[in-house]
Amino acid sequence: MYASAKAWCSHKDFKAAIPYWQSLCEQNSLTLMNLTSIEAKVTDEYIDGLSTIDPDNNSTTTTGTIDEAALLSHHYYHIAYKSYVTHDYAISKDKRFGWGLMGYWGGVLVLGMISKAKTVFSSKRATRGTYDPETRLGMRNVATKKNPIVSAYHAFRTYIMMPATFAPTSDRHQQLWWSHAIPRRVDSLIIFGFWAVSIFLGCVNYESFRGNLETGSIPPTELEFFHMPASPFLWLFGGRNNVFLWVTNFNVQSFIMFHRHVAWVATIFAIVHSINYTVVFILYDPRYWSAWKQNYFYMGVVATFTMSIMLVQSMTWFRRRWYDSFIITHVVFALITIYALFRHTNFDGQEFVGYLWSPVCLWLIERSVRFGRLAYCNLNVRFGKQFQSTTSATVTYSEASDLITIEITPAATGLKPSIGQHFYLYQPVTLRGWENHPFSLGAWVPASKAKTEGSVSKTAENNIVFWVRPYDGWTRRLRNQCHKAQAPIHPKLLLEGPYGHSEPLYAFNTILVVVGGTGIAAAVPYLLDHIQRVKEGKTRTTRIQLVWSVRQREIFDDVFTEDLAHILQHPDIITTVFCTRLTSVEVKSASSSNISESKEVSPTVASVGETKALGTVSPTSSGASARFMPGRPNIRGTIAAEVNEARNSSTNLGVLTCGPAQMADECRSAVFDAMRKGFRDIDYFEEAFGW
Repeated sequence: MYASAKAWCSHKDFKAAIPYWQSLCEQNSLTLMNLTSIEAKVTDEYIDGLSTIDPDNNSTTTTGTIDEAALLSHHYYHIAYKSYVTHDYAISKDKRFGWGLMGYWGGVLVLGMISKAKTVFSSKRATRGTYDPETRLGMRNVATKKNPIVSAYHAFRTYIMMPATFAPTSDRHQQLWWSHAIPRRVDSLIIFGFWAVSIFLGCVNYESFRGNLETGSIPPTELEFFHMPASPFLWLFGGRNNVFLWVTNFNVQSFIMFHRHVAWVATIFAIVHSINYTVVFILYDPRYWSAWKQNYFYMGVVATFTMSIMLVQSMTWFRRRWYDSFIITHVVFALITIYALFRHTNFDGQEFVGYLWSPVCLWLIERSVRFGRLAYCNLNVRFGKQFQSTTSATVTYSEASDLITIEITPAATGLKPSIGQHFYLYQPVTLRGWENHPFSLGAWVPASKAKTEGSVSKTAENNIVFWVRPYDGWTRRLRNQCHKAQAPIHPKLLLEGPYGHSEPLYAFNTILVVVGGTGIAAAVPYLLDHIQRVKEGKTRTTRIQLVWSVRQREIFDDVFTEDLAHILQHPDIITTVFCTRLTSVEVKSASSSNISESKEVSPTVASVGETKALGTVSPTSSGASARFMPGRPNIRGTIAAEVNEARNSSTNLGVLTCGPAQMADECRSAVFDAMRKGFRDIDYFEEAFGW
């Protein structure tokens, strides 16, 4: 080897040969032999006298045994050199490409932060000073005529940020398509860019040549490794405690989409990586079965297998049917995958350990923050006194409205309920105490009015209220407990939160809120916030139109109780409730107005004085009043009417929706149509927990 290196290497390369051999020995806990005698012996004259062999053309001996020093041919040296250099270059290239993927996602997050900063700045500026519609109209006309930047930004918002991916052909976003969620267009473009970059980097600059001593004619198979530098983003996008959810305009749904596609790409490349090495070890380097005895090999198989299983079981069809099982197995398989990758890559020294420790650290930080939030919400330490914990919740179930109401007094005195928040609820004293489920904060009422187990709580200023529709899993078990007790129950519940973000609806002159069922939980906090801001003079909003679609009228009484009745008595708030299932009295009332139950009605087409011709304006026992309508709301007509009103009065309009997938998609599509027709002073906000 020394003679061949001296014969065929350049002077510079030859000086690097011995240090390279030493590093190879050190990696395997060995010591390089003493080369002093060899260095003295191997002169140029000595090399000239050596016989030359080439394994590709057989050796110069007849027995195939080499019993004296011989020189490798230049051809064979070139093949060997190229084989190992190509392998080493592939590793370093994978690192550079991996950092390129990190740069891609880093750029996406930076753009999200810029968008967030602009939103915050615009909303704060919008509430400063006085408001003059005529001045605003004049400024808007000037901007339309003379400012191409404004026009370009409106086009960007309209055709990139706002619509569903395939709009206007299809408005599906919250609705599933063949059991798959469809992202917004901006998210789809980001995801498409990630796939394009990954495929491009995974296919370019891999040298393939016949005679490769490591892989035959197959190119190096380390292409999976270039995803390791990007692995932190896989874990970052999947965690609920993510700082980028607070500082960017991306929501949980967007990050879950990014998480899912990073996982898809990483798993596909892991499968290709595994197939390539299987082919190499069977056809070109026949040691497949002996390789199975080595830790790095079978741990690589374990990692590929668990990643593939996670990919299949995380599909929407499986996830929605067995969500609790999905969460447990997903976490367990993720931890197994990380451990297997540590074992799989240790044969190459500490080359990839840093990339693997990054997601481990992110996961530990995320879990630690969860426990921190749990402690903050549920434990209150007072000097000289014992711990105070969150008092037992009061849970009631209404058969008529099929609604569970959960009222909790948190232990944290500093916990301030606010708009856009959601919490994760645990029921720890059960066989499934680890389960936790997110629910939107529906309302908050003063603790002095809220009773818990017969006494008034003194731990927090406000009790927080959740409205839950029981389906499967934990909510169904909670409903059954109420059934069994035939009265309100007081289970031990724990809070984790608050999570979520608030939308700057106070920056809009008119707000249209379209909700369905328990989606009212997203609307009530904004109504409470509006009432408070009116008192403080910190809002531009002068009218809120609430359109609520429900199955049963009884849900109205369960939500707008005595503590919340004042919301619908506020002069700025106009409420219309559409009931798809009516009692006999309400059917008769609707029939007297010549309105069929299935007819879609737009409440905005009638003035307040005409409401009795369309439906019934009914006060409840709590004093709250609303206009009740049969059937379902005409969402497109309602939004179109509000847009015309805003256009004519030169005001701006905010649309908030939370409800069934079809309702949300129809709202988004209607706003998209208004923006396509040139109306700029509108924005759309959607509250959803979809995957």
